[in-house]
Amino acid sequence: MDKKSKILLTLFLILLIGSVGLTIFKYGIKKDYLIYGFSPCDPISESCFYYPCEEGDGSCNSDEVEYYKKVEKKAFNIERCDPAVEGCNPLICSENEDNCVVIYCSEDTIEEGETCSS
Repeated sequence: MDKKSKILLTLFLILLIGSVGLTIFKYGIKKDYLIYGFSPCDPISESCFYYPCEEGDGSCNSDEVEYYKKVEKKAFNIERCDPAVEGCNPLICSENEDNCVVIYCSEDTIEEGETCSS
């Protein structure tokens, strides 16, 4: 292998290792990415999402419909919790929290199969 090939290969490996290291640092250590989740919603005071029961669906009880709002939040601001072991707090935005968005139901935010509470 000639000298130019060795230099090019070395540069490529340095860039590859740097790129992988930066990605691990950003997403694995700093947790700098968005989490999309659901949070309980009060249909009396907020415009909430819900999935309506279908006719003839015996497993769906219309009295037990769960209303929710969508939350988009940075992963480093979410408490660590295992829902299988303990009761976790719902996703909420703190008062002055950056990069946290609560999405309520509207014509612009509704997805297929969802319905807005009135």
